[in-house]
Amino acid sequence: MANELTRQIGARVRRVREARRISQLDLAHALGVSQAAVSNLESGARPIRVDELVTISRLLGEEVDYFFSSTREQRGPVGVKLRADLADLPLPEFRDAINAFVDEIEGAPLPQPHVTVSSSDPQAAAGEILRRLGRKRPPIDVLSIARELGVAVFPRPFPTALSALLLRHRKNAFIGVNSHQAPVRQRFSVAHELGHFVLHQSDQHFIDYGVPAAVEGEVPGYNWEHERAANEFAAELLMPAEMVKHDVGTTSLARLARRYEVSQEAMGFRVANLGL
Repeated sequence: MANELTRQIGARVRRVREARRISQLDLAHALGVSQAAVSNLESGARPIRVDELVTISRLLGEEVDYFFSSTREQRGPVGVKLRADLADLPLPEFRDAINAFVDEIEGAPLPQPHVTVSSSDPQAAAGEILRRLGRKRPPIDVLSIARELGVAVFPRPFPTALSALLLRHRKNAFIGVNSHQAPVRQRFSVAHELGHFVLHQSDQHFIDYGVPAAVEGEVPGYNWEHERAANEFAAELLMPAEMVKHDVGTTSLARLARRYEVSQEAMGFRVANLGL
């Protein structure tokens, strides 16, 4: 079995087993193996035999093809590495929510990309997008920009501390954004993930937590420089410097924030960072 497939099947076995409140020891007894063998199976370190998978499907109440379903899409498996990373997170509520999201969007259609970005600088890249799409006045429609870039956006009721995630698929990507957030926060979260999509093309996925301190050291592949760059991109995309400079003296900060459909805090930081 290919390594990616082994890891995916193991992650799914673990997720369903935990959801059914069945212990590793119970699964080990059903399979006639040790608990350590089950642990290795779920981590992807041990391949699973077909007869074992049949036994697991019966015990867990899932069809056998459930464990293979994402790999059978013609466009190829979606989120295999993300699932593998999540399997190591000691945060089951996040793991379950993100795995459910990946299951849901694996067959979802992706928009055709019409815009590619050449710049690797956060502010220049955002400015390039705005110019190419002719966006000259606020508020900036971040969802239509996502579609032009070939990115599908899905608001979903994630756990409170999970802000958003991006899952790249070839030239496209999926963004999941926490629908419990305020609309202005969701807009910034989407813009932030678009920053990752445009600037960090070697990375397959990003998980952005609303409360980083609560999961410090737990996030796979977390990179502060990447996060800062994505924030700079999002600020320029939603609050373009030239537009803000033109508007800042015409109204109050609160009204300016409403005009750009961002939080007053975000606009305050933007005005300060621009030296206005």
